[in-house]
Amino acid sequence: MNQRKNIIHQIKRTVLIVEDEFINREILASYLEENYDVLKANNGLEALHLIHESLIPISLILLDINMPIMNGFAFLQEIKKEEKYKKIPVIVLTGEKDSELESLNLGAVDFISKPYNMKEIILARVRRSIELSEDRMIIQAAERDERTGVYNSHIFAEYVNKMDRYNIDGKTDMMVIQIEKMHLFSELHGHERGYDALYLFAKVLKDMALKCDGIVGNYKSEYFMMYLNRQKDYKKFFREVEERFDLEMQGLTFKFKMGVYHVEDKIEPVESRIRRAKLVCDEIINSNKDKVIIYDNERQKNALFRQQLVSDLKQAISEHQFEVYYQPKMNIQGDTPVLSSAEALIRWNHPELGFISPGVFIPLFEENGDIRLLDRVVWQEAARQIRRWKDIYHRTIPVSVNVSRVDLFDPNIAKTFKEIVDEAEISPHDMYLEITESAYGNETDQIEEIVSKLRKEGFKIEVDDFGSGYSSLNAITSLTFDVLKLDMQFVKTLLTNEKTYNMVKIVAEIAKFLNVMLVAEGVETKEQLDILKKLGYQVIQGYYFSKPVRAVDFEKFIKKEDKTC
Repeated sequence: MNQRKNIIHQIKRTVLIVEDEFINREILASYLEENYDVLKANNGLEALHLIHESLIPISLILLDINMPIMNGFAFLQEIKKEEKYKKIPVIVLTGEKDSELESLNLGAVDFISKPYNMKEIILARVRRSIELSEDRMIIQAAERDERTGVYNSHIFAEYVNKMDRYNIDGKTDMMVIQIEKMHLFSELHGHERGYDALYLFAKVLKDMALKCDGIVGNYKSEYFMMYLNRQKDYKKFFREVEERFDLEMQGLTFKFKMGVYHVEDKIEPVESRIRRAKLVCDEIINSNKDKVIIYDNERQKNALFRQQLVSDLKQAISEHQFEVYYQPKMNIQGDTPVLSSAEALIRWNHPELGFISPGVFIPLFEENGDIRLLDRVVWQEAARQIRRWKDIYHRTIPVSVNVSRVDLFDPNIAKTFKEIVDEAEISPHDMYLEITESAYGNETDQIEEIVSKLRKEGFKIEVDDFGSGYSSLNAITSLTFDVLKLDMQFVKTLLTNEKTYNMVKIVAEIAKFLNVMLVAEGVETKEQLDILKKLGYQVIQGYYFSKPVRAVDFEKFIKKEDKTC
């Protein structure tokens, strides 16, 4: 920092003199020109124009108060409105004591009295004002995160300790707030827009912290920390942050989540408080309706469990702890159901934690983006398995694999799939790519471009969980695909709810109109199967035929139809 400071002080500064009286302006200029580059303006309006047009940063402004067109007070009000210029120090030139208080309130840092007959004092005040301003900027640059303008982690912790020393008995809380799926926004709209969004979010948090005698820090990327006086209602606090941020983003909607840790012992290290608030923040996933969680022991246990899963993922992949299971899809159009294809589903047998439900680890990895690593494990293994069955049974069993929303933002996704099928020596027609209906979101044009590339390569596209989202009809009218798969929730109440029956019937009519294959999953009874067959569903998947099984157990369905086995 000292080296940077020395370099700064070797550069010649620029001073702007704003004074309507020619003689006074020239006297000040003669004092300054030996040590500074000098700009001159006759009034506040001319000065504003000079500031905006100057290619060289202005280090100080000497400002007269009584001027025509725009006086000094009006100039101060205008310059303080602009983020880029409001930190330029201003020394007011006045001979009136009454003007000093108003000037201070408007942001002036010092005064020089008229007449200007004390050169050394004027130079000393100019030099000191510039030094103080630049020292402050150097300190702020070292303390604050470059992209968001809030404290970095180290300085944030120091300020928390200072706050505690002056507020020993006050109730305080540590908060960690994360903007959800910020990485996806940056991939879609570019990193610069992502940085802008982070900056605006930080601005909202700083405004909120100011109201609560708190401070804000940046933990890493899309994570922010707040330390503040305890609030009565954190859901209300959350809603206010949400509303302010939506207003700042002007139509672009973001979701975020918040973990809160009540600080009971101020001897506890700041890092520990942050870690606990982040633990419960990370516990919140997309399926949670509540986006605010307050830390307790049970929450800590769940959060630590989830954190361990994240930490263990790469090792689990390298040690082949994941296994791909296959659930048969049966064509029911004829008198006897026949094997049509299979869906690949991932299972995790952890060496310490045992069997872990996909309902736990899949949403977790979807949330943090690691689902991409897991998806590729499934894609590669499914392709190899299709090849094995071809070699053994001389028959192609197409397999459906899931493509997560985060995968769809990879511009090389079509190339990746092509490499996988080429390596396994199978055809792209042998793999169905399941894209969950809700994954389409609002970026239909971009996803349609990716889907078109995949279909051109020969892959079949399956719209999964149709009916589970809010944009189903919009999705199917905007996108091209080959298979429509009914969400299993409809099948569950098919026999007991007339509205559900009518919806299932309508979906069948839509598929017929679009001339795409129609699949229903979650079928558990013959009654469900019979109704779906009557309505025109072609392929059925569910426990009625089989739960997901290992590849070796799946082969009984192949052998059953192959009399030579």
